[in-house]
Amino acid sequence: MTIDIGAGKLLAQEPTCPRDADGRPRVFVEGSGAYLTDPDGRRWVDFDNARGSVILGHGDEEVAEAIARAARGRSGVGTAWSPMLDSLLGQLQEVCGGDVVGLYRTGTAALRSVTCAVRDARDRSIVLSSGYHGYDPMWHCDEPFTPNQHGIVEFLFDLDVLAEWLSRPEQVAAVVISPDHMHLGERWYTEFTRLTKEADVPVIADEVKVGLRYRAGLSTPLLDPAVWIVAKCLANGSPVAAVGGDAHLLAALEDVSFTSYFEPTAMAAATTTLRRMATGEPQQAIRAAGDRFIAHTRAAFAGAGVPIDLAGNGNLFQFVCADDEVADAFHAASAAEGLLFFEGDNQTPSAAFTDEVVEDACGRIDRVAAALSGRFTDRELTEESWYASAWGAMDGLADRPRTREETTAIVERLWED
Repeated sequence: MTIDIGAGKLLAQEPTCPRDADGRPRVFVEGSGAYLTDPDGRRWVDFDNARGSVILGHGDEEVAEAIARAARGRSGVGTAWSPMLDSLLGQLQEVCGGDVVGLYRTGTAALRSVTCAVRDARDRSIVLSSGYHGYDPMWHCDEPFTPNQHGIVEFLFDLDVLAEWLSRPEQVAAVVISPDHMHLGERWYTEFTRLTKEADVPVIADEVKVGLRYRAGLSTPLLDPAVWIVAKCLANGSPVAAVGGDAHLLAALEDVSFTSYFEPTAMAAATTTLRRMATGEPQQAIRAAGDRFIAHTRAAFAGAGVPIDLAGNGNLFQFVCADDEVADAFHAASAAEGLLFFEGDNQTPSAAFTDEVVEDACGRIDRVAAALSGRFTDRELTEESWYASAWGAMDGLADRPRTREETTAIVERLWED
């Protein structure tokens, strides 16, 4: 079945969503657990899950029932404060910490607000940044390592560049990073924390993508951020983001509100989802299922001589392909088997990945490996492969040994991506 997407009707002509080989958005008419159904009735295993937002699985019964009660006006109203809001704020403070917490509709909006608030509180103009921070043009830099018109300096997770800027701490309001646990290890976070603490510059952790996905709380205690933002794993796909941290740094946000602040269905989804995420059980289930899939896939590719490896662990992982041609062939073969992957980026299984789902997915990946077998025997994974994969997932440089000259050369190759 062909669906008319209606080109020209959207201001956002290229919305982020799965696409076919011709670049057209894929269409799905139903979701249940770990599966999506397309208009032809074909079932796909969903590793995308709205870029990681649908953490419990599609159509989760408990979340759906909570939303339905709220939509019928039985869990507060959009007009005013409700006990559900008190519950959500208390849950957030207990799980993520902070003197104060607050709510937004998107992680992008939340991050802009807290960054501006911290810059005002510190009365300094420069913000050092690494990682993807959403659709806001504020973060767009024409070149790395140099301030843009908004005072943002993109240091691309390079600790040498960070150290150079932190040698002038009187200019720096904050360091904003989106943590990555596929291409950055404990050594990187330890050194990052040492540098920022010695310079006495606060860290803003943009945990929109990874917050709550790995554990019942922020993804890495090593950061010790002054301010945090979480969103994607907070409400099983409903539009809720949260911020928290140092009350002095966030003082400028005391009057922040918006028309839908008390909207009950979004808060119902968040309180229900967060209650379960706070136990740590969904994260453990995802890790076990994802690790099983990764081990099976790695063995299947090795046995078939396919030059693809995987970075990360079961909570969040990425395919590392030898080159673009291998990646294109892999995604075409995966689509043919009904495996929905976030192309060129991270894969985010949900808690709906039961043993049966994993077995199904492993069977499909075996057929993908068979389809690619013998096609790329002249290719192999290189340092360039790993850097390109990291760039696609984290908009920055993997933590791998390199000189400053090599850093410059790698950035020149990848910057225009």
